[in-house]
Amino acid sequence: MTYAEAVARIQALRGGEHAGMRQGLERIEGLLDALGRPEQRYRLVQVGGTNGKGSVSAMLAAMLKCAGHRVGLYTSPHLVSFRERIRVNGEPIPEDGVVDGVEALGTLVARFDATMFEAATALALDHFAREGVDVAVLEVGLGGRLDATTVGTPEVAVISRIDLDHQAVLGATLEAIAAEKAAIIRGGIAVCAAQAPEAERVIVSRAAAVGVPLLLERRDLSVAVERRGPEGQRLTCAGPGWSLTDLELGMPGSFQPSNALLAVTAARELGVGEAAIRDGLARVWWPGRFQIFRRASGFLVLDGAHNPAGARALALSLRDVFGEARVTFILGILADKDAAGIVAALAPLAERVILVAPSSPRATAPDALRAAVPAAVPSVEIAGSPADALARAARAATTPIVCVAGSLVLIGDVLRHLAGSDKPCSLEKGTASMSLPF
Repeated sequence: MTYAEAVARIQALRGGEHAGMRQGLERIEGLLDALGRPEQRYRLVQVGGTNGKGSVSAMLAAMLKCAGHRVGLYTSPHLVSFRERIRVNGEPIPEDGVVDGVEALGTLVARFDATMFEAATALALDHFAREGVDVAVLEVGLGGRLDATTVGTPEVAVISRIDLDHQAVLGATLEAIAAEKAAIIRGGIAVCAAQAPEAERVIVSRAAAVGVPLLLERRDLSVAVERRGPEGQRLTCAGPGWSLTDLELGMPGSFQPSNALLAVTAARELGVGEAAIRDGLARVWWPGRFQIFRRASGFLVLDGAHNPAGARALALSLRDVFGEARVTFILGILADKDAAGIVAALAPLAERVILVAPSSPRATAPDALRAAVPAAVPSVEIAGSPADALARAARAATTPIVCVAGSLVLIGDVLRHLAGSDKPCSLEKGTASMSLPF
């Protein structure tokens, strides 16, 4: 079996790339039983939430690595290569590791009727055991209560900001969504971002019900921004009995300080010292989330912003970092997302909008998306592909900022085009270089 055949076999399973098509724990538990319970061979950290959980996971894994741990990191979705989902000490799983994992799963996926996400999760957990990791950081795919990553008992459960998303699966209200996500609190200690009151009540109640100590941003934890610019920001993070000043974070998004606070707190609870916390936070990078590239006449910004809350966070970050500069947006949104809410958050900053379909069968047609763009936006056009959209932005660079947003699939399309390959994205700041068509 080749690597391409192995990836095709996983992606052809029920649910495809959409992790939320079929929730439930019986299939992942069956797979892990058959594999010899690999998740019992290392410590577990589980990270859930609506926006920011991938950033928190990457930050925490970087700190643990700097502390000398052998760290497994499982995230989703990938941007450019399937190998990005499964990393050991920051390095993507090798192609032959994917092949070995798929062969180890063998007929099990058919026996248990496993989804794509369940098979990928089992592959990751088995790979971590084979590679001898001592701690694994698992990003929840969808929700938490019935997500395939909800296995074993985590030493730390982290919940990032909760907002409306995937309502068809998780529930129509913040309370309902929070209940699904708070279910990852089941042992160890919990660390939680500041939440809307209705979500906070659910999380506090869950932690109390299962007897798990909870550290909550604004109540127990705080973060302050000392400096912010295109190259990153300097933070102060504090909790009960501790404070770390002058922390350097290479990710400039306005939403990242809260994520950094959660990761720093989780690292401390896992026994990571100050030097490793500082080093990991300074080194780490999470691609496609307010990722900034310098170009000849300004900047290119890549941000998934695939729900209204993410789009509002992107708009705030653009204002915080670039002031009142007008923006050319390249937007592509999937059909199961709130396109109107995403566009409404970004339109006030837009001088120009270029609409394009991401390379997904679930992409919204650009013609249909056009109806969501307010008439007040001076220029709206449609591109035939992500590459064409970038070329259009380059031919008439009327704004200093070009921002690609609306879908992580679109971000992956753009990164693949700019790099000219499907080489996995790096998680270390400054290691990637590519030429920009501007």
